[in-house]
Parts: sequence; C-alpha cells; structure tokens
Amino acid sequence: MPSSYPTAVELEAAEEVFSALDSPLRLRLAVLLSERGHYVHELVDKLGKSQPLISQHLRVLKNAGLVQSERSGREVIYTMASPKALKLITAAAALHKATHPPA
Repeated sequence: MPSSYPTAVELEAAEEVFSALDSPLRLRLAVLLSERGHYVHELVDKLGKSQPLISQHLRVLKNAGLVQSERSGREVIYTMASPKALKLITAAAALHKATHPPA
C-alpha cells in the first residue's frame, strides 16, 4: 500500500469526524460556527430548533474535537476548533457536484 494512504489510526480519526458531521443540523452548525462564534441562544434563533437539540448536537461536535467552547459570563460561546472543518464540508460538496452532474 502506498504511503499516501491513511493508516488505520488515521482512518479511525476520519471516521470520528465524518460521524460527527453525519447530520444536516450538525453541518449547518459547523458552517455557522465557521463564520464566527455563537451563543447557544443565537443558534436556536437562527436554526429554529430547540435549545436542548442544539446543545446535544454541539456536544457531538465538541466530543469529536470539531467545536470548542468558552464561558463568557453566564453563557458559553461556541466556535469551530479549526477552519479545516469548513474546507472538508466544501470539498464534500464539490465532490458531490463533480460526481452528480445536473440532469
């Protein structure tokens, strides 16, 4: 196997990232958090979803290392841990477009 192929450890890491992004809502959260940091209540307002649901999805993204949080007074602000996450989402969209030409 050429050295450019991912190792088993790298594949497991990729699986964790793809699993965390395997939700339309989490993808939307990732895009919003790539723009700037947001408080949970801002995400609730923008996405029209409940606070517990947004918090649950943020927890999945955070556990995968994609999102980080910082306390700001009584609230928590969430941001993307790396701009590479948005690049991955954009690359996936481009791959889909390349492999699914318009009818």
